[in-house]
Amino acid sequence: MDESSKARGLSRRTFITGMSMGALGLAGMGLAGCAGEPNPNKQQADPSDSAEPSNSTGSPESLNADVCVIGAGPAGLTAAINAAEAGAQVLVIDQLEDIGVCGHSITAVGTPWQDEAGITMTPEDLVDFWATYDDPHLDRDLMLFVARESAATIAWLDEHGPTFVGVTVPPTNPFQEPMCTFVTTGGRDGKASYLDPLKATADALGIEFKFATTASGLVQDESGAVVGVTATGSDGHEVRIDARSTIIASGGFGSNTDLVRLYAPRTPNVGPVTGIANGFAVTVAPAIGAELVMPGGTQALFSNPGKAGPDHAGQGLFVDGDGRRFINENLYTFDRSAIAFKQGISRYYALYDEPTTSTLYGMPKDGFAAGVESGAVVTADTVEELAGKLGINAAALAATVEAYNGYCETGIDEEFGKPAARTGRVTDPDKANEYDPDVIEREFKLLNPLATPPFYAVSMVADSTYLTGTQGGLKINADAEVFSTNGTPLPGLFAAGEAANGQVFGYAYPQSGASLCLCFTLGRFAGASAAAYAVSTR
Repeated sequence: MDESSKARGLSRRTFITGMSMGALGLAGMGLAGCAGEPNPNKQQADPSDSAEPSNSTGSPESLNADVCVIGAGPAGLTAAINAAEAGAQVLVIDQLEDIGVCGHSITAVGTPWQDEAGITMTPEDLVDFWATYDDPHLDRDLMLFVARESAATIAWLDEHGPTFVGVTVPPTNPFQEPMCTFVTTGGRDGKASYLDPLKATADALGIEFKFATTASGLVQDESGAVVGVTATGSDGHEVRIDARSTIIASGGFGSNTDLVRLYAPRTPNVGPVTGIANGFAVTVAPAIGAELVMPGGTQALFSNPGKAGPDHAGQGLFVDGDGRRFINENLYTFDRSAIAFKQGISRYYALYDEPTTSTLYGMPKDGFAAGVESGAVVTADTVEELAGKLGINAAALAATVEAYNGYCETGIDEEFGKPAARTGRVTDPDKANEYDPDVIEREFKLLNPLATPPFYAVSMVADSTYLTGTQGGLKINADAEVFSTNGTPLPGLFAAGEAANGQVFGYAYPQSGASLCLCFTLGRFAGASAAAYAVSTR
């Protein structure tokens, strides 16, 4: 399918009720008919494991559409709009009672705002940054496709409702700033910034929405083509949708504890996770032969249980429960989490001495003192005393501190290569509106010794409430076609967003804003591809 004819319509500013049960069956009742059940050969967990059973109080409902989109988040709305604009009749279903939610920043390169700011980062530069860890699951061709289309995605969004205010940088932790800038809308409310405007566009196009409807299976015909979706309404009644093509944009699997344990075992402390990403894509679609790409990663982060504030990466010394330094503290937030998880670390400690606490960006001195007073920050007059309070071997911690202080004295980190200092572009902390910020340069000393007491430790714990997303899902190509395990696309089935991100992100989520870039970009192509397929089968 020709990319240029599918998903653009751009200028510089623009830029399974399956069919009859008798006729089609539910793929022989051995595929989509049992799609909601775990497949023991694949060790898959049921996406509804944690849901309370409901008794049907309504009659079965039959619907039809050219394109059925599962999920009304960023990928789903984008796909629905592009499909409708291509002439398809579109139905969107979502288990929520309204459209979903999303983040507030999106990564892109080559936009007009970046051109005007003299930012010359290329798609190849962006992919190099995303592929820092050379994960074998990564598909560099697909990554480059997403990066090269990112500017057109911004233009497409600009044409379809969201309003952009320009280029900015993350407002906190400046030493972690990735190479890519963000093109952001005005505010942290992603729903208001992106999804509400897109829903208004969808409504104007006559797209039908059916909320409080949870997809439960996919319907195939005798040839293996996906021809519909099965679902349940909020009262438990059956919903059956005939669809010439189906787009899975249902998100990841972060709210299903069993699936996180199965597919991301390196993510510790998984408990009840908020959200509705129940893993439909990685349980139901494989039951009809779809291939998965599961790198084993999540977007989980570390937090201080006492909410003591940021951990000020780069300016302190990080040690694990054995008193061992395990990382370059200057790495990006998600990188640090991924590396910690890979080493089996679920708790670490950020250590500072007294002079360093006066230099922490984003944490005023009185805020740090409040953490000490509440107990969120542990303090001691000697390294050995600090080790005792943390339950760490005192000799091991003392040896680590001695080695680290030596690096600070010479300015050369012989263990992990952290620079002695960095000059970063940061938002001016004295300007109130961080979404129309003054960008200033500030130097941050990164190799700070633990030399002057008292010494401080901020305990950082992997927190399931910080599981903002998962990596892994359906294998797709640039047309968003879902591949079967035999290496060919499954006719009539497409996917976008977090349901199909394993080839682009691998186990380490690369940066804030990358997920929305993926969702909106591949959503565009999923919608165009699904519409073209549906029209071709009329």
